[in-house]
Amino acid sequence: MRINSLNISVRGPLHILEGKPNQDATLIKTVSTGWLAVVCDGMGSKPFSGKGATLGCKAVFDTVKANSFAIDAKDLIKSIYQLWLSYLGHTKPTDAVTTCLFCWVSHSGDARFFQLGDGKIITSKIQTTNETSTGFSNETTGLGKSTKFSDWKVSTQNLAQIEFVALLTDGISEDIQPGMETDFVSHICTSISGKSKRQIKTWLKDELKNWATPNHTDDKSIGLPRFC
Repeated sequence: MRINSLNISVRGPLHILEGKPNQDATLIKTVSTGWLAVVCDGMGSKPFSGKGATLGCKAVFDTVKANSFAIDAKDLIKSIYQLWLSYLGHTKPTDAVTTCLFCWVSHSGDARFFQLGDGKIITSKIQTTNETSTGFSNETTGLGKSTKFSDWKVSTQNLAQIEFVALLTDGISEDIQPGMETDFVSHICTSISGKSKRQIKTWLKDELKNWATPNHTDDKSIGLPRFC
């Protein structure tokens, strides 16, 4: 399974205007069991949301790195949350709320997807198998706000026939017309075809900075752990 990975994060116009840092965080790394992609979006109204997002990525990576791919989903989420709390130290969790989306893929191509809060995980395979029956509501939530496993959306797929995987923060996903998600990622794949990795990063960063949606304000992050 060929893996091309890329993650890009840019500050939104509002944070640039206010002189605030990017409150998103992304991570794509190999682990002994395969590879991992994480995207976290700190809740802008919280004073340490950027810290929460960065440590969210770190907590997911360190937890995945220390466990078997077969770990129970509920045990995995519990371990991630506890580790995230420990990394926060004296920072109150409610001051560092962040969404958390990640994709964990084994060497054999089995993929586990986890999402808490806004944003979107997109693959070129339509069908998914839900491990949870309730999913999550449309209300914004995240680490530091939710402690319920039922607030997580959890699914599995096999990536053997999947052309791409994309993890998006809501600064991007909310501006994609419903039903056009795979077309959006396919357009990226087509646009970067034949480019070097440096050219791809430059092109994609420019696209996010010059976002087509009028009056957009939010930070924008995309993790492409596998693209065509």
